[in-house]
Amino acid sequence: MIELVHAPKQIKTTVSGGELGKANAATNLTNEDPYRSQRIGYRISQAEPAVRDIYEAVRQNLQSLGDDIQIKEVQNYIAFKRIKNFACVEVYPQNKVVIVYLKVDPKTVELEEGFTRDVTSIGHFGTGNLEVRLRSLDELSKAHPLFLRSYEAS
Repeated sequence: MIELVHAPKQIKTTVSGGELGKANAATNLTNEDPYRSQRIGYRISQAEPAVRDIYEAVRQNLQSLGDDIQIKEVQNYIAFKRIKNFACVEVYPQNKVVIVYLKVDPKTVELEEGFTRDVTSIGHFGTGNLEVRLRSLDELSKAHPLFLRSYEAS
């Protein structure tokens, strides 16, 4: 029953045929949604391939932590959860960074400048008090133990 409550919603898209139809659909999307550029799906689509690769590696890493993980795309981030969120992922294509917020107590982690940050008293989208910034695939191996701690705590 819980699975039905937390089932992800599917996005419906309608695009008419032809180049003119695509242009009109893009114009209608822009007119209907003035915040389109802030949506996570749009930001991922606008990111460079290297940033998208980092996001995909993070997504696969978080999904591989267990069979009970659900992914939900909300307006400003992508939530990874069991019963409650344990990780929230944001992509910033202009800064070329993927940010993951984890439910880990920042006082129990040795914070590293430019990689981890305590966001307990800082407002942000999603849940979690530890921010992990990933700018390359090499940093994923450093982040994996933090992902695992957040998963196990949820």
